[in-house]
Amino acid sequence: GMDTKRVVTGGVVAVYVVATIALLAVLMRDLPCSNSHPTHPLLIISLDGFWAQYMDRGVTPTLQALADGGVKAAYMKPSYPTLTFPNHYTIATGLYPESHGIIANSFYDPEYNSFFGMSTPDPKWWGGDPIWNTIRRQGKISATYFWPGSDKNISGTYPTYYKNYDGDVPYKDRVDQVVSWLIMPKKKRPDLITLYFEEPDHTGHGSGPDSQEVKEQLKIVDDMIKRLIKSMDDYRITPCVNMIILADHGMAAAGSERVINLPEYIPNITTSAITFVGSFSRIRPRNDSEEVKMTFMDKLVGQKKEMRVYPKEDLPTRYHFSNNRRIESIVLDLDAGWTTNISYPDALEGQHGYDNFFTSMNALFIASGPDFKTQMETEPFQNIELYNLMCYLTGVTPSPNNGTFGSLHHILANPPAPPTLPPETKPPTSPYPTGDVKPFLDISECPRNFNVSMPWLGSLKMTEEQQNETEARHLPWGVPHSSSLPASITLLHHLDHVTGYSQVLKMPLWTSFTLQEVPPSQNLTEMWSSDLRLNKTTTATCSSYFNLTTPMGENISMFPLFPPDFSVDESLPPLPFLVSNLVPGSAQLEAPWQVLMEELVPAWLDLYGPLNLLLGPVFDNNADSLPDNLENFSIPEVPSDLFAVVTRCKVNVTSIDLCPPNNLDAVSFIIPEEEVISNNLEDTAYLLEFSAKVHDVELVTGLTFFPALDFQPRTSLILRIQSQLWTT
Repeated sequence: GMDTKRVVTGGVVAVYVVATIALLAVLMRDLPCSNSHPTHPLLIISLDGFWAQYMDRGVTPTLQALADGGVKAAYMKPSYPTLTFPNHYTIATGLYPESHGIIANSFYDPEYNSFFGMSTPDPKWWGGDPIWNTIRRQGKISATYFWPGSDKNISGTYPTYYKNYDGDVPYKDRVDQVVSWLIMPKKKRPDLITLYFEEPDHTGHGSGPDSQEVKEQLKIVDDMIKRLIKSMDDYRITPCVNMIILADHGMAAAGSERVINLPEYIPNITTSAITFVGSFSRIRPRNDSEEVKMTFMDKLVGQKKEMRVYPKEDLPTRYHFSNNRRIESIVLDLDAGWTTNISYPDALEGQHGYDNFFTSMNALFIASGPDFKTQMETEPFQNIELYNLMCYLTGVTPSPNNGTFGSLHHILANPPAPPTLPPETKPPTSPYPTGDVKPFLDISECPRNFNVSMPWLGSLKMTEEQQNETEARHLPWGVPHSSSLPASITLLHHLDHVTGYSQVLKMPLWTSFTLQEVPPSQNLTEMWSSDLRLNKTTTATCSSYFNLTTPMGENISMFPLFPPDFSVDESLPPLPFLVSNLVPGSAQLEAPWQVLMEELVPAWLDLYGPLNLLLGPVFDNNADSLPDNLENFSIPEVPSDLFAVVTRCKVNVTSIDLCPPNNLDAVSFIIPEEEVISNNLEDTAYLLEFSAKVHDVELVTGLTFFPALDFQPRTSLILRIQSQLWTT
């Protein structure tokens, strides 16, 4: 939390004596209920470190009543790292920490050559456009009773009314000030108000999430919300105020048994590196050579099963945590409750900062007020989605951000019309040659090419009707959109898959197929051959793969994107080895890919029925979670990763296209071709680590999936966070 010095003791009893005359005078004024006011005031309340599961402790009746009467989520997912400053500022801007620049509670900037801490006054550290500035710039009024960044002159602006942070201000004074803001005359009344409490975070650290002391603090913050509501009721403004009560992160049990002492592995670490210890540890060696970085990582990797060691570029894409100079070159990813230290054991009983997949990091979310639905539970979502919602509720246009506009509109009482995807023309289909096929047999320069046409090649001749049938089967929710990419895609239809082949990259950008069951295994020989639907200028060639290596010099092999094991027709064994199904693959990638295709997918088919798979290459060598510039690629370009999107139906259906859109479920993976250091994770742990939202795959590839679905089911599917693999 923001305040680590002060422990709040005892409840505060609110005694309210309101002079009737004063009350009437206020009521005759233009209160937020009046119709002349186009939007209702929005109040955002942060209960720092309020782990979602604290609601089950039975000591927060006020919060429970608000949750039951309004909108609640089982939890809200924080962003990585799950620390106070990064997450409060992510909520305020809709940006990932790597994009707004507050990457931790304290960090170093090599360009400024200086350190940021929670009390650093200089506003230059804060990027992005926080909601209180968005609002002010568009002629509205913002007020903050504390929020990280709100007392800084960010881009030359402060909130209209703000307080310099002071953790000693009693909670009741904060609440009373918020109420006075709400009853101001219309010309001065804030459109947005933030209110911040240091608890239960502070006590969660000191005593641990399961302690009696935390229970006491939960009662205190609940009483403060009760005081707020009582006061709003007295002024009869409760029905006119939109309120969101949330937390920045959760809390995990920690303690001195879960401490990793870094000097045990790197004795001179204090002199040789700038190190940030604790739950979210990073190391910046003072010598920034690749060799020194490797030496540091080699000394740490595999030392503790509770610690994973990553160069920042190799962190899972789902973290969106590498594209900022402030992120140290080495990141230590720890199990919940574990911390590192250098000189003294950090014996706090509670900690946060970990992987946002961990249940213990889940944060509170409750919304209540005239513009929200009542008695509704919504699916969990990530906190980057809030900024767009806050802008909509206050009637301002959001600045560019990492959220998806409209993703939370389903919790509104009167949602606006949903945004629609811009229509896109389907890519053309590459036809089978009509005349003599002989000239095409050798275009791929593959050693095993045929010199006469083989009978199985005839299966590639499809009528338009057959093509439409294979599309309906293998692309039940439409052909992925790709107009943002200068890839020149052409469609290639097969009985058991449809491929979007890039004539520019000479490689499939995606292949899609629906499986009803696991086909019987066949003994397929790897025999790459020409695809007669391509030509000399668009075909991949075997020869171009012969000396291919990864950026670090690992050997690259010829890898079939559509898995040959899923070929249905035994009379067509060579089909998966057409060069149009060829991507560069590394030995490192093959192992987890095999586990996914040969163990998980068959188990899911048995358990859940039909699945749809969409697979393809990812080109993100600069690790910014966006596609690299295709125009600079060598041919063939070695992908940084391969992606997989697996879709199932949550109810029993005979065919996946019959699945009601709201019952679709999808899990995605972005699996690296190469990592500079291996944490030797067990197979399924590795796949979970490198899983992602469908939307993360869309962002990193430039593709848009499920384009035929309506906005709400599509958005809910692509933004869903699967923090555990589906059961097998």
